[in-house]
Amino acid sequence: MQFLIFIPALLVFLYMLYRFVKDDYIFIRKGISLEQSFDIAFITLWSSLLSSRIFYLLFHLYPGENFLFDFFSLHKGGFSLTGAIIGGTLAIYLIGKYDRLPLGRLSDFLSLAFLYTLPLVFLSDAVIAGKEKTLFAFLNAAIYFVLLLFFAQFLYPKILNRTIKEGFLAILFLFLFSLISLITSLLVSLQHIQNIISPENITLCLFLIFNIVLLIKQVRSSHARRAIVR
Repeated sequence: MQFLIFIPALLVFLYMLYRFVKDDYIFIRKGISLEQSFDIAFITLWSSLLSSRIFYLLFHLYPGENFLFDFFSLHKGGFSLTGAIIGGTLAIYLIGKYDRLPLGRLSDFLSLAFLYTLPLVFLSDAVIAGKEKTLFAFLNAAIYFVLLLFFAQFLYPKILNRTIKEGFLAILFLFLFSLISLITSLLVSLQHIQNIISPENITLCLFLIFNIVLLIKQVRSSHARRAIVR
């Protein structure tokens, strides 16, 4: 049920990725076809789905449970959005390095297409979430809708005219996602104070630190490039 309810978000993701990639002059110049872009997207999606399931079980695994049995069990349902983002990030990095693709631009388009789906994801999650998480799901939907407007109206045009360095949009998205997810998870944990130091919160802390480092490196690189141009 949790998987099926997110199908509309998947369709939105694929449609928006199509819109971003189909006429992009960088992809056309480098000979990257629309079919190749969608192949990469589907590999990333499957990697995200697998990682999402693994992280969910790691976050909710109790002593005495069999991980492999739970992985295929319908009664141990659930997916982790944090795990999906981590798995997708790793998949995009490996694909970009292996195929020598414009990794930064590809990451920007995939991140922006995914950002279009997040309000829908959290609205869907509000339908199936428990009462204690429904408010946070609606709040996250509103937050990511505002972020979507900022990214689509302000940052996306700067990516097209190369005012900002390729990859910045993706790194900024990962930073904001990890920050918002950590804050939300900590607020939810306050209802059960013993859950504050949890595997999910620790993972989000590490992921946030990782993204802060990436963001600092990206900003420094952009400043250095501007200094050389001047």
